[in-house]
Amino acid sequence: LSVEKLTTSKRNNLILNVDGCIGVLCCDMLRGIGYSRDEVREFVDLGILNAFFVLGRSIGFMGHIMDQKRLKSRLYRHPWDDIQYMMPDKPERVK
Repeated sequence: LSVEKLTTSKRNNLILNVDGCIGVLCCDMLRGIGYSRDEVREFVDLGILNAFFVLGRSIGFMGHIMDQKRLKSRLYRHPWDDIQYMMPDKPERVK
């Protein structure tokens, strides 16, 4: 709850997502196994915990694969005409 108070004090609509939860849990675990507050802060400042964001993405990706296997469906492909981008004939100049 203190994390929620901190994030919403920065911006009212700033919510803690799965990546933030994983980061908070990692910091808590590091403190639990004996790292000091300063050592944990150093990990955060160095960006070491940013690598854990793939954990949430990996779980979602595995869920999609399991659903496709279970439903015997192919990989979803968005309609091509909905994603095509028409390039201008001449490059536009940025002013």
